[in-house]
Amino acid sequence: MSHGAHPKAKSQRTLFRSWFPGIVVCVAGVGVAAVWSWPSAQVDFVRRVNGTILLVSAAAVFLALWSLFLSGLSWWLRLAIPLSMLAVGVLVIRDVKFTGDMVPLVEFRWLRNRDAILEAHRQHQAAALVTGPVERAGSSESDFPAYRGRQRDGIVHGPALARDWKAQPPHLLWRQPVGGGYAAFAVAGNVAVTIEQRRDREAVVCYDVASGRERWVHDYPAHFTESLGGDGPRATPTIAEDAVYSLGATGRLVCLDLNTGQRRWEVDILAENDDLPWGMSGSPLVCDRMVIVNPGVQRSTAAGRAVVAYDCATGRQVWQTGKTKAGYSSPMLAQLAGRRQLLLLDGEILAGYDPQTGKELWRFPWETYQEINVAQPIVLEGDRIFISSGYDKGCAMLRLTESAGQGNVQIVWQNRNMRCKFTSPVAYKGFLYGLDEGILACIHQETGARKWRDGRYGHGQLLLADDLLVILSETGKLVLVEATPEGHRELGSITALEGKTWNNPALAGGKAFIRNSEEMACYDLAARRGKAENLMKIPPVP
Repeated sequence: MSHGAHPKAKSQRTLFRSWFPGIVVCVAGVGVAAVWSWPSAQVDFVRRVNGTILLVSAAAVFLALWSLFLSGLSWWLRLAIPLSMLAVGVLVIRDVKFTGDMVPLVEFRWLRNRDAILEAHRQHQAAALVTGPVERAGSSESDFPAYRGRQRDGIVHGPALARDWKAQPPHLLWRQPVGGGYAAFAVAGNVAVTIEQRRDREAVVCYDVASGRERWVHDYPAHFTESLGGDGPRATPTIAEDAVYSLGATGRLVCLDLNTGQRRWEVDILAENDDLPWGMSGSPLVCDRMVIVNPGVQRSTAAGRAVVAYDCATGRQVWQTGKTKAGYSSPMLAQLAGRRQLLLLDGEILAGYDPQTGKELWRFPWETYQEINVAQPIVLEGDRIFISSGYDKGCAMLRLTESAGQGNVQIVWQNRNMRCKFTSPVAYKGFLYGLDEGILACIHQETGARKWRDGRYGHGQLLLADDLLVILSETGKLVLVEATPEGHRELGSITALEGKTWNNPALAGGKAFIRNSEEMACYDLAARRGKAENLMKIPPVP
């Protein structure tokens, strides 16, 4: 009498050994298709990406478990297959970063290392370093000496820009490698300054505007690392008179001589404090012979030091105030309710402070996912302030009044028609323009009603020049769009940089100074060019 396996048990083994992998792949495929076809407006691009990653990861786990325990393969094969896949991944993949919508970006090991490319390029340039005096900083109205311009409002002053990029396309003046990080350029006179990550050191670098060559480099040991956003410093330096003020991602604030790069003083603004998950990002504000920063209170030992002012000449502390956690926007000056004040959107509140003493004048709670407030507040006529945040928080128009010396905040309107995740919006003739979760949108200042939403530029950045929006997209495209409530009118577009680009553009004298973690470039966008500049030839990338 035969004692073979029971037909039902044999059928179950066949199912698990033969059909289970196919079932898992089919279920995951249907799930991914459902995620991307789901019509609800509540399912934004980030949720679709996260849902896809979750489904694919779950499928991979189920397949791995099947391979180990149910496949019927010999044990050496069960172990060899996953270990081989892991080994190949380690040998092939150098790093994985993510876009603003959490799309993974894989860096393969066979690609040349960014630091090696930069060092080889600078060695070629070393034979022709730029010398000569730095022109007087701040002498021209078209200078761009601080984050998002003089007023930090993203509005550019200077020569008119060319509107027809087919007839007069942007003229590339120079393009070359740059160190890592997400800071932008501060431009004054004939120099442009930024901060970069160069191996295990942060480097404040001064470049010649005409040629792109280095004038000086001031570096020091510091290396901020973060797996989702990426490594390197975030905060744009500030140029004021004959000095550069720069804040690194780990909290080192330095004051440097603009002409030589020599250090005048430095302080650790995070002493007895913790850093933010994505590093110190607020650009230093210089006013009234003080430099003001927002270290925040991430640890109880730092209570009372959310905002700190230092003397520009000596680096000595002038005042400190506040108990809230830092955000990722920058302090700015504003005239509101008849009073000049320091305006700051940090990780928990929007608040006004007396710039001379640090006294808090008023506050408005604005809590978001993981305290991620990045976009600059926009100050408008009628003592109004527009604020916006991503992660489905939305935006609000506020009105500030003052009674008996006390500031009071009223909500004029609040909605989700503009969710600025990394970018800061701009205002023009009664309308606000910004990237709503990566898509350009126009909303009415008075009502918050959306006029239009079109043009996917990712989590890039934008500036306003006259009635033109100069957009640097997340993929490195430089785009010109007309600022009009009538609709999305793109006037021109070029691929200006390669790779993920979160850095703000700077626009000075009709020239756009742009960068990301891989390369930097300068494009002439002016409507009229005079005699061509005698530019030094930049060595090609080796």
